[in-house]
Amino acid sequence: MKRFTDAGRLALKSDNFYAALSLALMIPDICGSVEDPGPGKSQKRYERWCEQWVVPKFTTEIGFPPAKHIFLTAANCYQLRCSLIHSGRSDIDLSKRKDIDNFAFFDNSTGSHCNYFGSNTFNGIKQPNILQLNAAQFSETLYLAAEEWDQSIANNAALQVEKAKLLVIHSKGAIVGGVHFG
Repeated sequence: MKRFTDAGRLALKSDNFYAALSLALMIPDICGSVEDPGPGKSQKRYERWCEQWVVPKFTTEIGFPPAKHIFLTAANCYQLRCSLIHSGRSDIDLSKRKDIDNFAFFDNSTGSHCNYFGSNTFNGIKQPNILQLNAAQFSETLYLAAEEWDQSIANNAALQVEKAKLLVIHSKGAIVGGVHFG
């Protein structure tokens, strides 16, 4: 997973938040596929992986008395992934909306991260429910989740076999399929 998280962090270093976000939202797909390979189960394995590795990082106690609040559910993360990867958008498909209608990502010029704005009206018009996130912090959170997951499967031989099938970008001098490139 290091090659993927390194690429994402390189994108963050150059303020390429679109690339960083796209890669971050692919992480649960990649890790979930290593755990449960095969077609036709992308959403279930994505959400299952997020439930374990991502949702706890977006869950906190707020209010008085303190109550557990989940800012980002596994289903919302999957819907964001679909919206961004397939359409370049940050809104959730109307038929799949529950508590979040849209995500608002910001660069590092603002210090705010992980703020929910819901049930607001402006000039008598209901505004969408929005989860505001810092693009760099959100991406880094998913990269860290991938690294934690990677450490947790380090001794699982079957998952290491699946991990070995992940994309590798080769350099000059590589031998692929018996052919020397270089």
